[in-house]
Amino acid sequence: MGMAAGQARLLSITARLNHNELRTMHISNAKIRLADQTEKVGEEYINALNETQLMYSTYDANGNISYQRLTGYALSTYGPLKNQYGLVNAAGQILVSELDGKNFEESDNLEEFLDKYGLLGSLDEGKVVQVKNPAYDVEWDEYNAKYQEWKAKEPNPDDYWETTVSTSSDLYEKFVSGTDSGCWSSVMNDSDGLFHLGDVLSHLLDIGEYTTSDGQHTFTISDGPSQPFYHWWTTGGSGGVNGNAQTMAEIRAELAGKNCCGQSENEYHQNCDGTMSVTQKVVDLLWDSQELYNSKGALAPGDPEYDAIMDRAKHLVFYDLKFGLSEKREFKQEEYDGDVAAWEAQKPNQPEVEPYISKKVRQIEDSDRGQWYVNLWHRMNGESDYKSGYMNLDKYDENFDGWISDSKVNENYAILEDGLMNSPEWLQFALEHGVITLEKVEFSSPDIEGDGLTDVQWVSTIYTSIGDITEQKDETAATKAEVRYEQQMREIQAKDKEYDNQMKLLDTEHNALQTEFDSIKGTIEKNVERTFKAFS
Repeated sequence: MGMAAGQARLLSITARLNHNELRTMHISNAKIRLADQTEKVGEEYINALNETQLMYSTYDANGNISYQRLTGYALSTYGPLKNQYGLVNAAGQILVSELDGKNFEESDNLEEFLDKYGLLGSLDEGKVVQVKNPAYDVEWDEYNAKYQEWKAKEPNPDDYWETTVSTSSDLYEKFVSGTDSGCWSSVMNDSDGLFHLGDVLSHLLDIGEYTTSDGQHTFTISDGPSQPFYHWWTTGGSGGVNGNAQTMAEIRAELAGKNCCGQSENEYHQNCDGTMSVTQKVVDLLWDSQELYNSKGALAPGDPEYDAIMDRAKHLVFYDLKFGLSEKREFKQEEYDGDVAAWEAQKPNQPEVEPYISKKVRQIEDSDRGQWYVNLWHRMNGESDYKSGYMNLDKYDENFDGWISDSKVNENYAILEDGLMNSPEWLQFALEHGVITLEKVEFSSPDIEGDGLTDVQWVSTIYTSIGDITEQKDETAATKAEVRYEQQMREIQAKDKEYDNQMKLLDTEHNALQTEFDSIKGTIEKNVERTFKAFS
C-alpha cells in the first residue's frame, strides 16, 4: 500500500472511531434518562395505588346503606334519612345548585319557594294562623315620624325669658354716689386711689376664698384686717355705700351669675366674648391692683401701670357693673302656656291597628322534605319568611295580608354551576385544600319538628369528622395506573434493549476499526524506517 493511501485510510478510520465514541456517549446518556423515567413511572404507580376517594353514605327507607362518590349534588339534594349539609365558600355564602338558586330567585317568600318543590297542599285544606298585620308597621312608622316631628316643635321655656334693661338702677346709683371711705367716690377723687380701689372691690365680694381667672393666685376675703383683703365695715367702720352694709350685700346678690359685656353698645363691650362673670372680673382686678399697690405704693395719674388699672376699673364700674345691676329678666308665663296648649293640641293620635291578623295558609304535605327546604330558605334568605323589600313590588297591593320583612338577604348564597356541583374530583380537591368548608343542620330539640329558625342551626364542621363521609381506595384509578405502568415499562425495556444492541454493534465495529488502524499504522512505520535506511 502506498504511503499516501495508507495515511488517508488512517485518517478515515480515526474519524470513524471518534464518531462511534460520540454515538456511544449519546446512547449511554439515553440509557441514564431511561433509568430516570423508570423511577418516575414507579413513583406515579405507587401514588396511584395509594390514592383514595371520598365516598358519601346514605340509607334507604329500609335502613340499607349505600355508597356513592361524594359530590355537591349528593350532599345538597334531599333524601330520606339523610343529614343536611351545605357547601360554604370563603365569603360565608352557601353554594347551591342551579335549580335551587333559580327557585329561590323566582320566589318572593317561603311559600312560593316551597311550592316550586311541590310541597304545599291546596289552600282549601289550609290552616288558619295568626300572622303579622302588614299595615301595623306601616301605620306605626308613619305615627313615629309624625310624633318625632311634633316633639321637635315643643316650646322651649328658655325662649320665654324677656330681658329688659333700665337706664338707671337704684343699686348702681347708690354705689357711684357713695361718699364715705371705701366707696367709688374715694377711688376717683382721693390721691391714694389704688388703696381705695382695693377697698371698693373687696366690698363687691362675699367673705370666702377666690382664685384669679388664670388659676395662678388665690386669696381670701375675710371679716378682719389680718388678711390681705377684708370688709372694712365688718370690723366696725362705717364702710359700704353711704355706710349701708346691707346695700353692698344686695349689690353682691344682684351680680351673682351675671356675665361681663352687659348690654352696652360701647366698642369695648362689642369686642368682649362675654364668658367671664362680673364677679371674676372683680377678683382679677382686685388682685392686680393690690399687687401693684404693694409693690410700688401710691402711684399718680400719668403712670402707665396706674392708668391701665384705672381704665380697667372704669370699664368695670361704668359698663359691667352698671348693666349687671340694671338687667331684669321676666318669664312670659301667659305666652308660654298658650303656646304649650296649642302645641299639645297638635299631638298625633296613636294608630288603632291590630298587630296580628288571621290568615289561611297552605300546609306542607311532606314534613321531613319540607323541613329540608325550609332550612335551605332561611340559610339563603335570613330569618324572615319574606325577601327584603317584597312589599314594594306591584303585585303586593294594599290588601296583601303577608308579613312585613326584615330580611337581610344580600348575598347569603352563591350558585355553583352543575358541572362543579356534580364533580367528585373538584369537591375532593376543594375540601382538601380549604377552598370550601361544610355546614351541617343541627336541631336543638330533635324530638320537635323544627321551623327553620329557633330549633335549627347551621353549624360549621370539618369534613373528616363527618360519619357520612369516608375514604376508600380508588380501585379504578389503581387498575388504570397498573395498566399504564406495565405499558410504560414495556416501552422502556424495549428501548433499553434497542440501546444495548446499538452499543454491541458499535463495540464490534470499534474493535474491527481499531485492528485495522493498528495494522495500517504498523505498515506506515515500517515504510518510514526502510526509507531512512536507504538514504543513510
